[in-house]
Amino acid sequence: MQMGFRVGLDCGGTFTDGVAVDERGAMVTAKVPTTPEDLTLGIMNDLALLAQRNNLSLKEFLRATTLIVHGTTYGINLLITRTGPKTGLIATRGHRDAIEFRRVIKEDMFNWRMPCPKPLVPRRLRTEVEERLGIGGQVKVPLDENSVRQAVAHLKKQEVKSIAVSLLFSFLNPAHERRVAEIIKEDYPEAHVSLSSTVLPAIGEFERTSTAIIDAYIALGIEKYLNSLHLLLEKDGFKGELLLMQSNGGVGSWQVVTDAPATLAISGLAAAPSSAILMGRLHGEDKVISMDMGGTSFECLIIDKGNYLTTTESLISDLRYSLPSIDIHTIGAGGGSIAWFDTADILRVGPRSAAASPGPACYGRGGGEATVTDADVVLGYISPDFFLGGEIPLRKELAEKAIKEKVADRLGVSVVEGAAAIHRIINAAMAANISSTVNKRGYDYRDFCLCAGGSASPTHAIGIMRELDMKRLFITKFAPFYSAFGMLGVDLKHDYTRFYYAQRQGLDLQRVRKLYDEMEAEADQTLAREGVPRDKRKFVRSMDLRYYGQFNEVEVEWPTGAVTDEAISAGVANFHAKHKELYGYSNEKYPIELMSFKLSARGAMPHIELTKIGQGDRSPSAALKGVRDAYFEDTRGFVETRIYDGDRLLGGNILEGPCIVEERATTIVVPPGFKIKVDEYGNCFTIV
Repeated sequence: MQMGFRVGLDCGGTFTDGVAVDERGAMVTAKVPTTPEDLTLGIMNDLALLAQRNNLSLKEFLRATTLIVHGTTYGINLLITRTGPKTGLIATRGHRDAIEFRRVIKEDMFNWRMPCPKPLVPRRLRTEVEERLGIGGQVKVPLDENSVRQAVAHLKKQEVKSIAVSLLFSFLNPAHERRVAEIIKEDYPEAHVSLSSTVLPAIGEFERTSTAIIDAYIALGIEKYLNSLHLLLEKDGFKGELLLMQSNGGVGSWQVVTDAPATLAISGLAAAPSSAILMGRLHGEDKVISMDMGGTSFECLIIDKGNYLTTTESLISDLRYSLPSIDIHTIGAGGGSIAWFDTADILRVGPRSAAASPGPACYGRGGGEATVTDADVVLGYISPDFFLGGEIPLRKELAEKAIKEKVADRLGVSVVEGAAAIHRIINAAMAANISSTVNKRGYDYRDFCLCAGGSASPTHAIGIMRELDMKRLFITKFAPFYSAFGMLGVDLKHDYTRFYYAQRQGLDLQRVRKLYDEMEAEADQTLAREGVPRDKRKFVRSMDLRYYGQFNEVEVEWPTGAVTDEAISAGVANFHAKHKELYGYSNEKYPIELMSFKLSARGAMPHIELTKIGQGDRSPSAALKGVRDAYFEDTRGFVETRIYDGDRLLGGNILEGPCIVEERATTIVVPPGFKIKVDEYGNCFTIV
């Protein structure tokens, strides 16, 4: 029996994707519909299909599996749909409304119709206690335990299930928050407690409180979900290691992340950079824009100098999330995105999605809305007989009916022209998202190459590239399993932060050493708990700096080893260079403020190696399946288009448009005037 499987599982909004790699490097994939009513059902269905494709029973397969890495949308779904448990807040007297005041800055300042974001915790569940710490962490007003017990009694009466505690300056002195937690355990032991000083020990009352509330809001659901999944896996024979993708782009053991649920808030989106970095490395590119178009959403992110960008200023459905996370930007644009008309009678596509159920009209499951997938079927890009390798037969007549009734008749055009409009609009929306994301970071997207991942991306990728006037595009062989594959190429990663404000000239190195002694001891304990040997551990130091009087900081790395003035100076030099790169200027003579010190602890994991495919010459004729008519904007009509079997393509093959490459779980569309070449691993890239 084959042994040593490593499995990546990505649970998306429409499909659940799985990748299994055995000890020889052979890779098997599976894609099944996501089951929103219980995500574990879709996961187990996917594992069963992976087992079947390895000619094993589910129990045999799981017994032979040493590692499962899972990215889940469970946490973000709770936040977006607001279906988490009733959550309360305990704050310092006079500060319970900080979460609603936010920064008194609208995220979209030019949208005067923008409603005020609604906090997760309503005012009636936000309580206050008598206490106060000073700006140095010293006690100015002792904690009044009677006020704490009154607050807990109120929340208990309101049947709150989870409580966030966020007191002023607790990141400098967590003693009051810890005592509040003890009292909650005494008076209301059934409630979950999240302390802001544990979740995010950083300056910024609003950001710290918001992130602590997110942690409290998803904690019980995450714990139940992971326990349920682990029990199901164990029941069917799994005795290996279960790791979870975290928002920061690393993985953590399920036992560790259960204690820090907020780290899973963007879990399902965080594996894409690993795949994009690998593709860039294969082709000598260290500036890559990763795009991932699935069934529900479209994500893009930037790889610069071989590393993905991170942020501590994320928004999840108007909720501020300030833990380190991949700087990923999402819009509602996927295969299931629905075409509709706004109040000005202008055709829009997305963000609303038909999702997995009922799905696009062509699924024949009762969906009557016109979607992007319906348009792609009508335009001849997707074969109704070969969707998911023929596992889900599509009904073209239902797609035509939906587009006619919902789009074409209202526009006064033919069904085909209506489908072309949907295709064109969704491409423009995704191109605009890429342009906005990259330009806001101070980059020129034309200096980058595109990397297409997600089941729907290859169908639209060249259209997006053309919209942006970019020159190079990679379409990965594992595009339909982009995130699931990426999960098998990431390391364990845990982030720690300590606030310490000082000006450069007044920095106390002894205090900095103490902060890093604390963080490194905590990191060593966590990595040891996860079974990482010392020679596989790596610590990366960084710090937040800004010029005197600025509001926002810039995070830069600085050398590990002894904490010396020279090491700090190296970090300051990195700050000047990074500030100039981001904002176009720097001033080495201007006073600098240091705001916090950070540590990223990493545990090296074995990474998978790509398997080479057979090599051939320029001609792809051996992979030709036949021809069919497909619509292209350049010709304003249907043209005879060659159809190739992606599994029969060889390294070195060059395909000239118009042509279509059909894979089991995706379709590559090459318009007239474009060429793609197959590399030695089966990936495709555009050539001039």
